[in-house]
Amino acid sequence: MPTLHKQEPVLDGRGSVVSYTRDPSVYYYRERVSSKRGYRSRKIDGAKTMDEAKRLAIDIAFEFSGRAPSGNQTEKSIEKRLRTQPIDRAVENFLEYERERLEAGLIKERTYRNKQNYLRNHLIPYLLDMGITKTRQIGDDTFSKYLIFRKEAKKFTLINEITVIKEFLSVWLVKKRLIEPEVVANKKLFPDINIKMTDLMANPAISQNDWTIINNEIRKWVRSSSDNINHRVHLWRTLFWHFTLISKNSGARPEELRKLRWRDVEVVDVGRISESKKQDEIEELKSEGIDLTDDGFISGSEWADSIESIGRETRLVAYITVSSSKTGAIREIPTNTGYAFVRWRDYLNNYYQNHYPFTNRSVKANDLVFGNVYNDKEHQHDMFGFAWRTIRKSVEDRLEGHKFSDKPYTIYSMRSTFIENKLIEGLDLFLLARIAGHDPKILLKHYERMNIRERAEEITTINYGKRKKNIQKVNLYNE
Repeated sequence: MPTLHKQEPVLDGRGSVVSYTRDPSVYYYRERVSSKRGYRSRKIDGAKTMDEAKRLAIDIAFEFSGRAPSGNQTEKSIEKRLRTQPIDRAVENFLEYERERLEAGLIKERTYRNKQNYLRNHLIPYLLDMGITKTRQIGDDTFSKYLIFRKEAKKFTLINEITVIKEFLSVWLVKKRLIEPEVVANKKLFPDINIKMTDLMANPAISQNDWTIINNEIRKWVRSSSDNINHRVHLWRTLFWHFTLISKNSGARPEELRKLRWRDVEVVDVGRISESKKQDEIEELKSEGIDLTDDGFISGSEWADSIESIGRETRLVAYITVSSSKTGAIREIPTNTGYAFVRWRDYLNNYYQNHYPFTNRSVKANDLVFGNVYNDKEHQHDMFGFAWRTIRKSVEDRLEGHKFSDKPYTIYSMRSTFIENKLIEGLDLFLLARIAGHDPKILLKHYERMNIRERAEEITTINYGKRKKNIQKVNLYNE
């Protein structure tokens, strides 16, 4: 048997695309035949790359299943007697349309990639298993076994997949008259997916103790790269550190921060009154013969009335303007992370000066806050996810986890942490919903999993010695 050079699964593991060491530029599609305890394969003509081979392998899979392949049919080559089209060709036509929408800026790259994945790697293999090759063959019971076919997938992944498949059926096949409209209109076309409360715990909030452990590990990770021969390593790790600080203290979604620009951030020194500093300044003024009376303690959490206030210290508040990737709505988030933005800006300016001294480059208003400084493009979401998992894995044996969830912390857990902390602190629900970009009902449904003991004192307060008020009713009319 020839020696394999490369092998990648396709069609949800139904088969694989392979190349051999004798000629790595030639690709083959092969499937295992259980009854013969062997494989059947065929050369994939016209494939120059692995990605092209994986796409063209669909036609061979159809032929192997005992049905005619789509060949070189185009959207125009639709059977005229009864408008129908091979499933794989209909999917490719739809994806071509979605590619045009992507290039026009109507959808995001990630949205397009998800549609590609769901339709090519899950829908087509499922329909093959169901013996369906043409669009008109899709009927009321076609998807009755879809949840069984995708039993390994998580519930929310399934919901996203089904949403994309429904879009393909309604926006494309119905529009092109390639399917019976009554089939798509059937509300029971897909089985129901029951979401339990435990399913909403996928991104549990991080406890204060666990956050201290994680944050210390990130800082250690940053320091360990300070003498790395590749200065970009320290740049990336410092970026990630500040990304996590601002994410946890703003509740912004990761994708919202990834596209944040410096012009969207306003840092204001609102000041705070330090009691110790206030007393020191009063004593100093008295020693100079100025008689001053203390007007009482002012909480350190309150803003200073004036920059001339006695005992005033710097307190930087950042106003972050973000746009929701889901709804497109724009909202402003006040946070206590002004110091983090300033420190990150200063780091970037020093980085430019040290490594590119002849460019006179500095942070500009239109620069991405957490972007790639070499091309001003967003870092991929997967980079942040990988960095998060690296940190989490290094400390997982020290983390206590969330009281009501056995799920691991994710990069979205920082958003959950912000929301749960604000609920515990008693922040007005409608104000929290506004800055979080959520409907209040959805916010409570997904995020209200706080430890009730954090507010036990408030709940169990007894007003000892308090007398019942004698309230007299005012009659407004004769009874």
